[in-house]
Amino acid sequence: MNGRIHLVVNPPFLFFMAVTSALIERCIKNERKAQFELYKECYGMMMQICLRYLSNTDDAKALVNQAFLKVCDKIETYRSEIGFEHWVKRITINTAIDDYRRSKSKRDHFDTRDMNESYWESQMTSVNLGEAEMNAESLRALIHTLPPISQQVFNLCVLDGYDYTEVSEMLGVTESTCRWHVHFARKKLQELVKITFETEKQDLL
Repeated sequence: MNGRIHLVVNPPFLFFMAVTSALIERCIKNERKAQFELYKECYGMMMQICLRYLSNTDDAKALVNQAFLKVCDKIETYRSEIGFEHWVKRITINTAIDDYRRSKSKRDHFDTRDMNESYWESQMTSVNLGEAEMNAESLRALIHTLPPISQQVFNLCVLDGYDYTEVSEMLGVTESTCRWHVHFARKKLQELVKITFETEKQDLL
C-alpha cells in the first residue's frame, strides 16, 4: 500500500421504475391518478439527479417538480424504442442545466471565484463524513464544496455519463474547459477525502 487515496465514483443508488405502456397511455390522456402514479415511480431517480446539481433539498424538490411537469407535457412525444427511464433522466438533467443557465449571478460568480486555500478551508468546515466509508451522502457533500461550474461538469461527465462534446454544448464552454474541470474536480475531491479521513483518525486518537 502506498498510502494514496483513490477516488472511485460509482452511481450511489439504483432506482428501477415500474412504468408500463398502459400507465404512459393513461398519462397521455391527462388522467390525474395516472400522473400521480407516474410521479411516485419517477420521484426517487429524479430527486437523486437533482440533489447532485443543487445542495438545498427544497430547491432540489422544486426542480423535480419542474422536470416532472415537462415529462407530463412531453409524454405524448415519447417513443418506446428509447428507454423511459433514460428519457425521464434526460429531461431532468436538461431541466437542471436550464436552471443553472438562468442563474446569472451564479455564472458571474464562478468566472471570478478565487480558488485559493482559504476558500477550500472555508468549504471544509461544513463537510463531515461521520464515517470512514465514502457513501453517497458523503460524496455528494464533498461535490457540493466544488465551484459551481466544476460541480456541473463533474456531474455531467462522471456521474451522468455524457461525453465532453455533449457537455461543452450543454454548458456553452469548450471541450478543453470540460476536461480541465473534470481533472480539477477529481484532484480536489481526492484531497478533500484525504483531509477528512486524516481528521477522523485524529479524532479517534
